[in-house]
Amino acid sequence: MRFTRLLAVSLIALGVASPVTRAHAGTHTTELGPPELKIVSQPFNVFTAVNARFVLSPNLDTFVAADDRLEFLLHRRVASRDSFRSIADSDVIPAVTDSVSFRMSRITRNYAGHFIAVVPIITSDKQGTSLSIPFEGVYPLTIRLVDSQTGDVITSVLTFLNRRDPKLTVPVVPFSTVVALTSPPSLTRDGTSVITDTARDAVTRLIDFLTTFRLPVTISIQPEIIASFANSSQPADVALFTKLHDLLRGRTIVSTTFAPSNPSFFAAMNLSSEFIAQLKFGEKTLNRLLPGVTIQRQTWVATDNVDAPAMSVLKAAGITSVILLPSAQTLVTSERSLSLLGRATRTGNELISVVSPLNGVAQIKHAQPAGSERLAYKIAAELLVVRDDLLAEENNPSEIKMGIVASFNDVAESGAVVTATRALSQSSGFSMNDFGGSIIVNPITPAVAFAKNATSFDTSRSSSIRATRRELDATQSMLGPDDVRRETWPSLFSLGTSTITSFPGAYITSLRTTMRATRDAVTVTTPKSVTLSSRTGAIRIQVRNDSDQDLTVRVRLTSAKLTLTDPSRIVVLTKGGTTELNVTATTRASGEIPISIWVSTPEGSLSVVDPITISANVNAIAAYGQFVSLILLLLLFAWWWSNRRSARRERLNTTTV
Repeated sequence: MRFTRLLAVSLIALGVASPVTRAHAGTHTTELGPPELKIVSQPFNVFTAVNARFVLSPNLDTFVAADDRLEFLLHRRVASRDSFRSIADSDVIPAVTDSVSFRMSRITRNYAGHFIAVVPIITSDKQGTSLSIPFEGVYPLTIRLVDSQTGDVITSVLTFLNRRDPKLTVPVVPFSTVVALTSPPSLTRDGTSVITDTARDAVTRLIDFLTTFRLPVTISIQPEIIASFANSSQPADVALFTKLHDLLRGRTIVSTTFAPSNPSFFAAMNLSSEFIAQLKFGEKTLNRLLPGVTIQRQTWVATDNVDAPAMSVLKAAGITSVILLPSAQTLVTSERSLSLLGRATRTGNELISVVSPLNGVAQIKHAQPAGSERLAYKIAAELLVVRDDLLAEENNPSEIKMGIVASFNDVAESGAVVTATRALSQSSGFSMNDFGGSIIVNPITPAVAFAKNATSFDTSRSSSIRATRRELDATQSMLGPDDVRRETWPSLFSLGTSTITSFPGAYITSLRTTMRATRDAVTVTTPKSVTLSSRTGAIRIQVRNDSDQDLTVRVRLTSAKLTLTDPSRIVVLTKGGTTELNVTATTRASGEIPISIWVSTPEGSLSVVDPITISANVNAIAAYGQFVSLILLLLLFAWWWSNRRSARRERLNTTTV
């Protein structure tokens, strides 16, 4: 017996395709525990009689005897979504309506060591050794290994089949796969980018998803992720970005803020304009880095709970459709199922549609065997049951907006979404759509109510955000058009207002420190006193820029006793040098005249240098001396001219006599 067991295990390890002929071990209790039965592949949609091919993989380290049985138990069809949940959670085991059984000695393996079972399925009443599924609906199917000696179940797995009659006309229901890619920020507080392995894994899974998924899809991608990979100098990151960009060409991405932000937060702080600014910056980033990709501005994908004030903020931002991911559905109430198109209440005359897709990862109370195939068909089955329930309630098919959320936190999960969506597209009654466009509702569309003022906030944070925005807009105007800080600073500010940042205040503090250092690099080096040699002259102003980049400032002079020509000027300060400008001044007074010098950001809203006062010394004596000299010259000329005429007359008189 030992030799037979070792031989069987060796054949499996070598990948030899052969029937299972292992000797019975008496009992299947081993130190390794029961084997895990995993569904590698299976059929899902059943339209006609078919020999269904199931590929199964148990734990190969666990011995299975040749006379054990592989059983397929067909259960009563699922009656409703509630009953589906009870079945999926293993709370209820529905009655078995049909079954087929195979001895393991008749089950072959492929070269990967997987079990291959071909199960006849008919769509009429029971005939022979086959599973009979005569009626439409979703059917649970239990696959289990049974000890032939004791009758004990060694291992089992639950899956689902979808029986549909191709001759029947089925109302078409809109459906979309929703992808929301987020990740912890890569941009650090000092402005450097450190891409995490988590972000790389998420982008890699999205690439894998888009490579194999050619159906319409609604995509929301965190612009901060795109910016981090686009600006990375690592060849691997560049390759990922290039591949992702290529796969996104021709597709539509839903506009979002640069870093994930909850509009409820901005509404609570009365910062609607700031949310709009963040939304525009995110859109600008995507347009700049992803040419050839359409950015849809009318739809908002909500990943966090939103309250009623948030809907007003979204409306002010031009949003006409809101997609509530499962994580954002806990604070809403609806007159009917969330899978039906809804209308947001209390948003003014403009109507906002509400769509609520289902989670791509079903919430199961008890641990069950993993695997994307089993998960995929559980997801697809639940969606079919929900759709059938909604149609049975005589809802308008066009108002049924169903969807599934693709998660990239786990390989199996993202693979399951692809498989589930394909299964639904191959079934009848679903039209695959992109929910990224505007979905129209009317005043009679049933309402979806959002919680009122459900968000609290720290008032000090509100003040900090307001002050930082003013400082950012002003200081940013000092930078040249190609200065990288025009992108870095708004990015840091966005992370300082984001819901994804662990310590947003640290980003705000670091940003304000950096902007202050930029302004402090500008100084006025003009002497405290200047001299005007006349009542009209040039006042020379020297301003130094100690930074490593050119900076633009506004220099403004004021004086109560001087008339200044062009006293307010926009000046580009050369990096690491001193810039001089001359201002013409005219006065009628003499002595020391005070002049105030103001250096501010170009738009004039923020001081760069504290106002300083210098003195202009007007030399009145020098000016009077010049006047007296002129008078004396004129008098001398007049005396000379008079003497010349007198001498001439005397000569003429002497000659005559």
